[in-house]
Amino acid sequence: MRFLTAVLSAVALVAVVPAGFPAVAQAQAAGGSTYTALSPTRVLDTRSGGGPIGTAGTISLDLAGRVPASATAVVFNLTGTEPTANTYVTVSPHGQARPVVSNLNLRAGETRANSVTVAVGADRVVDLYNNAGSTHVIADLAGYYATSGGSKFIPVRASREMDEYRGGHVGPGGTTTLDLSRTVPASATAVVLNVTAARATANTYVTAWPAGTARPTASTVNVPIGGTNPNLTTVALGAGRLVNLYNNAGELDLVVDIQGFYTPEYGAVFTPVAPRRIFDTRNGTGNGDQNSTPIGPQRSRGVKPDAAVPAEAIGAVVNMTGIAPTADTHVTAWQVDRDRPATSNLNLVRGQTAANLAVVVIQYDVHESRFYTYNNAGETHVAVDLAGYFSVPPVPCVRDCAYVWGGNHGRLGNGTTTSSSLPKPLHGLSGVVSLASNTAALADGSVWVWGGYGPHVGEAWYSSAVVPIPVRVAGLTGAVAVADASAGNHYALRGDGTVWSWGSDGSGARGLGVGAHPAEPRQIPGLTGVTAIAGGWETGYALRNDGTVWAWGWNHRGQLGTGSTSASSSVPTRVSGLSGVVKIAANGATAFAVTADGTAWAWGDNYEGALGNGTTGDFSRVPVRVSGLTGVVEIDGDSYNGYAVRNDGTVWSWGGGSSGALGDGSDCFDCVKNVPVRVDGITGAVDVVSHIYGGQVLDASGRLWMWGSNSSGDLGTPPSGIPALRPVQGPDLGTVTALGDGGQALVPNP
Repeated sequence: MRFLTAVLSAVALVAVVPAGFPAVAQAQAAGGSTYTALSPTRVLDTRSGGGPIGTAGTISLDLAGRVPASATAVVFNLTGTEPTANTYVTVSPHGQARPVVSNLNLRAGETRANSVTVAVGADRVVDLYNNAGSTHVIADLAGYYATSGGSKFIPVRASREMDEYRGGHVGPGGTTTLDLSRTVPASATAVVLNVTAARATANTYVTAWPAGTARPTASTVNVPIGGTNPNLTTVALGAGRLVNLYNNAGELDLVVDIQGFYTPEYGAVFTPVAPRRIFDTRNGTGNGDQNSTPIGPQRSRGVKPDAAVPAEAIGAVVNMTGIAPTADTHVTAWQVDRDRPATSNLNLVRGQTAANLAVVVIQYDVHESRFYTYNNAGETHVAVDLAGYFSVPPVPCVRDCAYVWGGNHGRLGNGTTTSSSLPKPLHGLSGVVSLASNTAALADGSVWVWGGYGPHVGEAWYSSAVVPIPVRVAGLTGAVAVADASAGNHYALRGDGTVWSWGSDGSGARGLGVGAHPAEPRQIPGLTGVTAIAGGWETGYALRNDGTVWAWGWNHRGQLGTGSTSASSSVPTRVSGLSGVVKIAANGATAFAVTADGTAWAWGDNYEGALGNGTTGDFSRVPVRVSGLTGVVEIDGDSYNGYAVRNDGTVWSWGGGSSGALGDGSDCFDCVKNVPVRVDGITGAVDVVSHIYGGQVLDASGRLWMWGSNSSGDLGTPPSGIPALRPVQGPDLGTVTALGDGGQALVPNP
């Protein structure tokens, strides 16, 4: 549930940074910095010394005794209290020109807090400027970024972790505990939380701090009676990944949304920048079309920071200011390609101007909006100021590299979330011997996964994080091959012929039998002597050394191949009627096999003729022979198409004809070729894999050939709505030795 602020009896427009000022040049990036969380510590309180900051006045906060010389930025909670006029406070690095931004907006007489992330120079001093009247300010240090030590960051698609129905109703002097043990990994050291205090029955404040430690003399959120105020906080995790939240007076409801976590094991580093405005609806800044109108009710507008946020960034720290809304409302930062999260970043009453810091996921095509701002009710202007961004530093591959390209969203494993038609190596992995969509096995027997969250890496945490770099799966050794599927099921084949599973357990996809199973990888019972594995949508497959194929998981389209009408099987069962099998493949709800006599077989979904047996539609619960193919040595496919290589080096395709998927020069919408046709112009082929509506081939000389859809740069060329109807030569990677899934290739030592 999203909270709206209650209407106040008197609403005054606070001053904000005026529209139309030029952008402030970005500071020299301080390099990749990692974060160290501290228990909140009060480092400034003008009420106890120095007096308030006057009109157009500036005071300096020296943190040299609080953070190390290697610090590049500091994080603190800034509270303004007893302002004599509507005003704003700007925080900036000492010794630099004051930027045209604001951090904290205050109405006369109001007490309000906002988190601040600000770059620091070698002196570790920041300046605090007050625009009008006079105001006291309080600063509570929460942590710092530095070039040594500390933890890296993973941004999370915002999700609600506490509300009034889940431990969030707190009485006077009461404390509630937020349990994040199933939300973030065990290695996490700190979390970024948006804490909203709502429906307060008295003027009060809320303090967040690590469980198991003494409550600090600091505040996180200040809220007046009847009000609703949010504030971002970065708080260290206590024992058991617990965070305490204390309410000082009256009763209130707490709403807590997670926006990211820090861990020393993997993630992105922070680059602070000189504060700068990247979006302002009053003058069209950062909107591309220079739309200088407020955001209407239940409407979103894209933020286009251009060069201020580089292509490799996966997240950003921004200060969001809502300006003079015409109705009570809330504002949410979100990624438009998915359902808007049921969270808010900023709560506003009609006519109010207020700010809140946010950590936003930055994703997808850099030529489009990197994130969006949504307004719930009325109309409101919104300004966004950049404090820095998160990116993954490059780690080169030195031998036996896996190159990836195409659509991303973190699935490329190269440390970015933007699509790329230029092949790039998997981040930091050398010695790759087996490769699937987002799983790899190395020569040392270790297994690595990227592009998902806890269950994907064999851990029991479930926040909506996308880890864009490979993370080692704990407890797996001796792996020689891997397989996976977009449903999140993962499999590893060990050198001893056993199969291990982790990830999604939907429809029995782990093959471990009925019941709940631990997140960690477990051996699938009853499978021995396995020589190859494959993964479909919530379905797994294994080829044994006796030539039989075994399947487990979902069976809604007959993809188990057993003839059974059961919806699923949680244990491996033998695929019916197949013997002497030497190759298997699967994707979606269709599976394929090659037998020792060179014939090809398929079962499962046949909606677009993927079975290749002269029929179209429905599905087959048992394997059927692909018509007319002999001498088959390699096979692959998905629910739309099948592809095969014959021993004469020719390539054959069947199934849906959209987007040039057949590679025979044809392109027809909603039509199929349900028996194999020859892919044009390829000789000497040794392997083939599918991508959605297209194929990729490796020839005997180590070159790549591709055809079909290129909507995400799948062909190794810039994305285009024009498919390749016949094979074109792919990117030159040197001599490729093997293919992974579509958009993946293994390249040995130069």
